Amino acid sequence: MREKVTYRLSSFLAAMFAIAFAFSCSIPDDHMIIPARYENRPQTERQAKEDTRSVFILYSLGFNNLSGALKDDINDVFEGTLPSHFRGDDAILVFSHNTKGSYSTPNPPVLTRLYRNQFGHADMDTLIVYPDETISSSAETLNKVLTYIKEEFPAQNYGMLMSSHGTGWVPAGYTSDPDRYEGGATDEDDWIWNRPARRPLPYHEKPQTDGMPMVKSFGVQNNPDGTAYEINITELADAIPMHMEYIIFDACFMGGIEVAYELRDRCRFLCFSQTEILSDGMGYTDITDYLFAEDGPDLTGFSESYYSHYDGLSGPYRSATISLVDCTALEPLAEVCREIFQENRTGIASIEGSSMVQQYFRDSYRSIHKWFYDLQSICRNCGASEEHLSRLEDALEDCIKYKAATETFMNSISITEHCGLSMYLPYKNRDYLNAFYKELEWNKATSLVE
Repeated sequence: MREKVTYRLSSFLAAMFAIAFAFSCSIPDDHMIIPARYENRPQTERQAKEDTRSVFILYSLGFNNLSGALKDDINDVFEGTLPSHFRGDDAILVFSHNTKGSYSTPNPPVLTRLYRNQFGHADMDTLIVYPDETISSSAETLNKVLTYIKEEFPAQNYGMLMSSHGTGWVPAGYTSDPDRYEGGATDEDDWIWNRPARRPLPYHEKPQTDGMPMVKSFGVQNNPDGTAYEINITELADAIPMHMEYIIFDACFMGGIEVAYELRDRCRFLCFSQTEILSDGMGYTDITDYLFAEDGPDLTGFSESYYSHYDGLSGPYRSATISLVDCTALEPLAEVCREIFQENRTGIASIEGSSMVQQYFRDSYRSIHKWFYDLQSICRNCGASEEHLSRLEDALEDCIKYKAATETFMNSISITEHCGLSMYLPYKNRDYLNAFYKELEWNKATSLVE
């Protein structure tokens, strides 16, 4: 991994390279639209046996200030090598949308297949070039892309890595200016709450002026007219048309119980971060070694590799949190949390914004990121009984398959507690935010916010 840093919501990959007759290549300047010299090269049949194929999808949203980092990620996959047991019917599919010079220059998103051709060489196949005006960070586009993949690449196992900016479960656009959503809007701005799913939303990018690394709502897309789009987690869940074996989020703040519970019926495993993620993101050079391991995806190994890399750095670059969650084991956690919340409402209200609770946001960004605290720390500080805390620990142990965190994050956050899941600590005067939260599946199951 490169040692440059920025934050993102999520990152996605592209990978393929030679085994027997190895060669190296990089992403074409036209963002993976295949050069003419490749057009007549014999290619393997796209269809394959549904009962044996594994498909990995990299959904990379870089039409924003992460464009350069995400293109580097895709190049890293190209520079890696495919495991020797990678079968011809397996597939690596990369949906990418990056800037080409500036936000004012339209650039089409592209869906590309990376594979080994009949000669044993790594190859690329451009499947679809989408219109310039495509909003890649919309539920409609995500569903369209994944539906095409499901129909054209029927498989036994699907996995996806999503890379871009991220704001966890928080409603689209909210972190750009929370106060505007909490009473600053006029009658003319009533669309904020009742807006169409793809209505343009303002997005605020704070420049990194403090010498800190740069970091990664999932999937912010900046547009030439100054607007931006994000996908709500509820919309993202509804847009996924097939069951995934795993989803990896290379994006900030996605490692919350709200995200996991919303996606519990869409995937078996989730790999994500409770804090921000440095813009360099997760490891892409050797990602196919883990995701196409001989005995199935090695998600624990992938998570350990990510943590080990950042744990080996120094200063603000030694910053990482990560966890791997089994979504099939979340119901006991919801059950015990519901009981804790019901019996300790006064205690939860009393610790609003308390420094006693483990936070996952930096104080310098408190006004827009103060929605992410450690789930277990909230329960412990709200006055939960020993019996409930014991059951909570058992439930967490069952669903968290791997977790790790550096002692500090960007020299700003001291991480003394890390259960593997973040959670919202309700704020009384956040009517818009709390109204949105009530519609999340996690809140329906536990009544954290009444």
